Amino acid sequence: MRRLVFELSGEHATLPKSEVIGCIEAYGYAYAVTGSYDQALVVDTDADVNILARRLALSHHILELIFECRADKDEIKKEAEKADIRLGPGETFLVRVRKVREYGSVDSSFERELGAVLWHRGHKVDLNRPDAEYRAIITEDKCIFGRLVASPDRGQYEERAPLKKPFFLPGVLMPRISRAIVNMARIRSGYLLDPMSGTGGILVEGELIGDDIHVVGCDIQKKMAYGTRWNLRHYGKNYDVIRQDSPNMAIKGDSIDAMVTDFPYGQSTPIMGASLEDFHKGALKEMYRVLKPGRYAVVVYREPMEKLLKEAGFNVIETHEQYIHRSLTRHISLVRK
Repeated sequence: MRRLVFELSGEHATLPKSEVIGCIEAYGYAYAVTGSYDQALVVDTDADVNILARRLALSHHILELIFECRADKDEIKKEAEKADIRLGPGETFLVRVRKVREYGSVDSSFERELGAVLWHRGHKVDLNRPDAEYRAIITEDKCIFGRLVASPDRGQYEERAPLKKPFFLPGVLMPRISRAIVNMARIRSGYLLDPMSGTGGILVEGELIGDDIHVVGCDIQKKMAYGTRWNLRHYGKNYDVIRQDSPNMAIKGDSIDAMVTDFPYGQSTPIMGASLEDFHKGALKEMYRVLKPGRYAVVVYREPMEKLLKEAGFNVIETHEQYIHRSLTRHISLVRK
């Protein structure tokens, strides 16, 4: 096992950490969280960093930890003078300093001073193609210093922005959030279901993780079922789309490996049932029925759903709130059957 640092995005306070843990657990890697800070997570794990980097959406970089210390310039330089930086003779380096929010007095201007410490140890700087990049994350009262080992390709999600998809409707989840919640569902292989697939954005992100995942989309609206199929045909190959009502799915019980869905908000979405509450209860009951025991689901809605999720039989593990605007805060619940 080695100690890894996940340099997290500031898009959300808690989702990036949950995504990292979800990815690690999806593959059954051993791990222990040794430090959790604002936009940084330190984990002892035997995980394959390349696999994690291909999946993660809300992490900027993955580092191998070299040292932690107080966010004090003199103490950082003292640690850098003696630390094993794992740089061979003749190899070049680059140092970057990232200051999270307004923590401490150390900022990116410290890069030159910190780089000088390594230069005095006999190593040369290369700003273009270094053999090693070192990153110092300044967060809370800590400096977390590590060697870069992998960086997720965050630019790919911009290429799959909703407006760039063949079928688009406003108000959908952004691709990075969709990928993050798919990762939270701990899917490694098998069937991933979205019983209210809408435009299919969640399923696109699930399908693109790898060929071992087969995504299934359901929607009661003909327009949405066609839209989901259109987007999945554009991006993937392992998918099925069914036009059916989520409280009454023609899917075998205990057959789905993971489930992720963004519940319709009701304003412009037809609900087949006596009331919105009946729809929610019926859909959650069906979701519980088709999910395999011990497997995970992520449910997104504009209001808290913990009570209904528990009534359906799920074990609620955690809930995150994502503020969108004054009239919409999404509640993202991770549950297990």
